[in-house]
Amino acid sequence: TCFLCVALLVSLPVLLIASKNKEEAYTRIDSGDVLSMQPSSSPSHDPLPTLEILQNRGRVRCGLNDDVQAGEGFRIDLCRAVAAVIFGDPQSFVGVLVTGSTRFEQLNDRAVDLLLSGDTHTIEREVNERTTGAGFTFSSPYYYDGMAYFGNETFVRCAEEGKRYNNCSHLRICAKEKTTSLDYVQSHFPPDFIKVGSTNQERTEMLFNGTCNVI
Repeated sequence: TCFLCVALLVSLPVLLIASKNKEEAYTRIDSGDVLSMQPSSSPSHDPLPTLEILQNRGRVRCGLNDDVQAGEGFRIDLCRAVAAVIFGDPQSFVGVLVTGSTRFEQLNDRAVDLLLSGDTHTIEREVNERTTGAGFTFSSPYYYDGMAYFGNETFVRCAEEGKRYNNCSHLRICAKEKTTSLDYVQSHFPPDFIKVGSTNQERTEMLFNGTCNVI
């Protein structure tokens, strides 16, 4: 079987908070109704560079998905490596659970300092990531991933060949929300053929309960 594979460049995003335009507000002062220009309230995030914040804090907060609950794994080891480089101590880190739908919001809000959750490096995310409107900096890639369809053999073949007629009219593909995998499926199939789940576990359950026949 010839699987349809799409190369995905997966990188370690390092936090880069896009600079925000300063707003100015007119306020009235006591000495008559004279208008003066005063800056708006301070931004909610710490304006210091990320590295300086980490050095002051003494630990790095890594955004992780499954590995943070297991306490071990490939991405935990990467987090330790980052801590070792910054602090000279591989244990100077905290694993923070992130989800596929909120990970970039957590990064933008500085709830985490970097993401290690298998995030695809795209130009869009460098310039204007869609859920935050911010741009992020990516490291060199630490591994390359791919995409293939899995599920009912007949419908997997339909998905691979891009067919939507006859038996293939019953094709239903489950994809994870806010991912480049979903973007790819949406570029090849109309909405009626696509079901969206928020987590990998939910997608698997949708496959087994018949909501979809391919993931």
